[in-house]
Amino acid sequence: MTEDLTADTATAPLLAIEDLEVHFPIRRGIAIERTVGHVRAVDGVSLSIGAGDTYGLVGESGCGKTTLGRAVLRIEEPTAGKIRLGDVEVTSLRSEPLRRFRSKMQMVFQDPLGSLNPRHNVEMLLAEPLKVHGVGSKTERNKLATETLDAVGLPSSVLDRYPHEFSGGQRQRLGIARALMLRPDLIVCDEPVSALDVSIQAQVMNLLDELQDEFGLTYLVIAHDLAVVRHLSDQVGVMYLGKLVEEADSEAIYEHPRHPYTKALLSAVPQPDPEIEANRERIILKGDLPSPANPPSGCRFRTRCPWAQDICAEEEPVWREAATGHKVACHFDL
Repeated sequence: MTEDLTADTATAPLLAIEDLEVHFPIRRGIAIERTVGHVRAVDGVSLSIGAGDTYGLVGESGCGKTTLGRAVLRIEEPTAGKIRLGDVEVTSLRSEPLRRFRSKMQMVFQDPLGSLNPRHNVEMLLAEPLKVHGVGSKTERNKLATETLDAVGLPSSVLDRYPHEFSGGQRQRLGIARALMLRPDLIVCDEPVSALDVSIQAQVMNLLDELQDEFGLTYLVIAHDLAVVRHLSDQVGVMYLGKLVEEADSEAIYEHPRHPYTKALLSAVPQPDPEIEANRERIILKGDLPSPANPPSGCRFRTRCPWAQDICAEEEPVWREAATGHKVACHFDL
């Protein structure tokens, strides 16, 4: 899948991903291992995010969205493709240049407790990224930690406390604070509220919005919850089995979805109005998600698609612009 990353914008995007692939080898054998195939977790994805914008990436578990987010930060090594942040080609960086450049991109993890070192108190957790990158003296690091805690709604009195002493929402605020310490340009949020109680989710989403305005942040938000993505995102991409199948601005994709998979995802979201909920059309997907090690021929969604025709098995749909700024990979106009 190839597309012009800058055709629709007057200036270059902050993050530009072109034909990104992340394939994991499948090995067999005991004494001598041999590669017998590959899991195509991300298989030719192109997208771009403007500075100060939020891009929401949605899809069911196993579609490759988390792997894509980790590849952007080079936690996972891309098999092919290009990642550009600003004017730097991230995929070409190695060793020390990559370590230094990581200060410009950080991650907020899904599990706030699992991502925080239980042996470190808050002061140590927040100071660690600054130490790694040689930023400031101890006094300056403590001052920055206090300011960052205040930004995420926590008092400086928590500096001596440990992760297990906090609630889930407070731990996620700590995770966000740690990502903010280096004042990065890009933050990848991997399911930032899925581990939290519903009552806390809105607070954390509002906090992310406020921090974006205050620090000029750019977000890549990875989620399976369409309500979260709608609340946070300017643009939404829908991913299925390693590929993008639809992309548009947030309102367009929710008001007029054009891909059968997007329609099915939206039909599963409950409606607060009981009359609408009782009468709305539901699209029930049959079968399981195919294996990314052996994806179907043609359109990857065809094995579960209610509208599939013979052409869907024979030809891969072209990534095309169905309306201004609204792209879809489907043979039909739905």
